[in-house]
Amino acid sequence: MKEFKNILFVNHGLEGKSHGLTQAIQIAENNQADLKGLIVCPSLPTSMLDYEATYEQSLIDALATNMSEIQTKLGTPSHPSPYPISIECGSYPAIRIIRSVHRHHNDLLIKDAEPQDDDTKGFKALDMKLLRKCPCPIWLNKKSSKAANALNVAVAIDPSVSDPAEQGLAIRLLQLARSVADSTTGTLHIVSCWDFHLESYLRHHSWIQIEDKVLDAQVEIEKKTHREALEGLIEKSAIKGDQVVHHLHGTPDDEIPNWILEKDIDVLVMGTVARSGIQGLLVGNTAENIFQTVNCSLVVLKPDNFVSPIQ
Repeated sequence: MKEFKNILFVNHGLEGKSHGLTQAIQIAENNQADLKGLIVCPSLPTSMLDYEATYEQSLIDALATNMSEIQTKLGTPSHPSPYPISIECGSYPAIRIIRSVHRHHNDLLIKDAEPQDDDTKGFKALDMKLLRKCPCPIWLNKKSSKAANALNVAVAIDPSVSDPAEQGLAIRLLQLARSVADSTTGTLHIVSCWDFHLESYLRHHSWIQIEDKVLDAQVEIEKKTHREALEGLIEKSAIKGDQVVHHLHGTPDDEIPNWILEKDIDVLVMGTVARSGIQGLLVGNTAENIFQTVNCSLVVLKPDNFVSPIQ
């Protein structure tokens, strides 16, 4: 499945070896897509303007060298070398990145996640702004000791949506995740959480006279209904290839972070803004809870009708 055609890789020009750059080149090759580099960096003070041209060119040269080395290592001859690179110096890097996406109509943004001081989970402010406001799918890459073609990929979806736009997003998530998995191990893990929201309330209040067997039967109905909807959504997506379905009992923000650790997931594909990514998924609520409790790479997709507040 050829999902991407116009990929943008972003960095600050000061990083050493970039795992995200390796992913960008590999995905561009797999999708026969265009790939461009964008460096966002601070401006030099006015007292150092004589060095501006050298400063900018040195950053461009460093990224171009990294791109060429990775391209040679991966053996990707179908793309021209060097890849085109642009640079933007100044404040507000998130705004600069998003405006570049708008100008060039990119369909995927790949960026290494901002480094944390230690093994702290979650993402820093710049990355969270991109997750909330970038109009195209965004891949925030976290370092992994694994080879790029050995990463475990998962997608989190909610099949219980009824709105056509929400169903459309859920299907696109599956298709996007399939494309990502094709660039790694080839196996896609599909995770979805189901929960009878009244179960705990009814089971643990002795004054509510409902027999356990009646409640158990209702819980089983909820599970079965959710699983059938999940399988129907996967069928509608028409994705092929190796896939494993994980049907978890509980809420997404409770279950998914632990499941990611248990299954050694390296890349999680999710939706934001609409509910289709995960039940109740809204940036600032369930999605943000998950973003800040995982230590894997994220690939995040927004619905077709999403309009970025940054133009």
